[in-house]
Amino acid sequence: MIRFATTLAFQLAAAIPEAAPFIRKAVQEEPGLLAASSVVSQLRRLVYEPFKAAARRGRLLWTALLKGPFLIVIDGLDQCEDRRDVQAFIDDMLDFFKKNPLVPLRFFITGRVEQHIQGHLANKQVRLEDLVSHCSRDDIDTFMQDCFEKERRRYPIFNAYIQTHEDWPTEEDKDQLVDLIGGSFVLASALFKYIFDRTDNQSTPIDRLPHVFNMNLSLDTFYGRTLGRSQHLPRFHDIISTITLIFGSLSIVGIAELLGIEPFEVVQVLVGLQGIIQIPGTDELPVTMCHKSLRDFLTTESRSGILFSPPSYHLYLAYRCSILLGERSRTAATSYSVAHFQEHLEQFTCLPPNPRKIAKSPPLL
Repeated sequence: MIRFATTLAFQLAAAIPEAAPFIRKAVQEEPGLLAASSVVSQLRRLVYEPFKAAARRGRLLWTALLKGPFLIVIDGLDQCEDRRDVQAFIDDMLDFFKKNPLVPLRFFITGRVEQHIQGHLANKQVRLEDLVSHCSRDDIDTFMQDCFEKERRRYPIFNAYIQTHEDWPTEEDKDQLVDLIGGSFVLASALFKYIFDRTDNQSTPIDRLPHVFNMNLSLDTFYGRTLGRSQHLPRFHDIISTITLIFGSLSIVGIAELLGIEPFEVVQVLVGLQGIIQIPGTDELPVTMCHKSLRDFLTTESRSGILFSPPSYHLYLAYRCSILLGERSRTAATSYSVAHFQEHLEQFTCLPPNPRKIAKSPPLL
């Protein structure tokens, strides 16, 4: 977070010119502020105090009264590597607003509520929203309508087609496409790039749309490329195979406990896969796939290749469940083990000889 405070100060001065003199004054009074001070000191002197001083002036006060408080948006706070600075930023921000509740300023922060900041957000001043729990079908539908409308204006062929045929795409096509996308904007974007591929001179978007509903190729390429971003990371295959083959779903903490690894190792693998795997806002909520077609892809070797989650991995999951059966503490992972140990074992023993080739041997073998 080296340039965090100075970046916010620059944006503040640009958006609210009344704050600029107070920012300059802070730098002049404390020459070492930009280089040697902590992120907390910088935020106090360059952001909070200048805004507070500027807010006392007439224009800002009236604007806040008429339109509501000013908003600072911070996207991807969980991506900051300096965890101590993140914790200090949150604590100091909450302390400032506790002491100055009438200052018309709010922070809108996006990111995962990881373990190192979870306790710092347990405060009545904070409102947490888990976006995974919000249905995005309407948002996907709006996005889709906008994309089609823009492309219809660019392609003259659509007007000629609509004059002699029905509207394109049909309502049935739209509904089917929204179902296929399953709430993932990344997948939606990938599919639209395929449909409106300007480098393909052999077919038109009208020709390509029906293929989207029946072909695995575009989805497989998308899934393969997305998963490939994390493929080199430690425990990638264990984590992906576990998410694919378990009965139901587990949280990040639950997956980590079941596999005997740390939660951060699970997050490290999943953070680059958010277009295809729903990563919840906290480590305690379940991790789910954005669309069932991802599980189909991962369990079909001819499609997924080296990314394949083999059914023989059920044996390793049964082994991990057997270890947790003896644990006295009742956690999501131990409860899962009690409920599904036998099922994992049966899934392996029911395999024909060739697929029973063990993908990962438990230590007991």
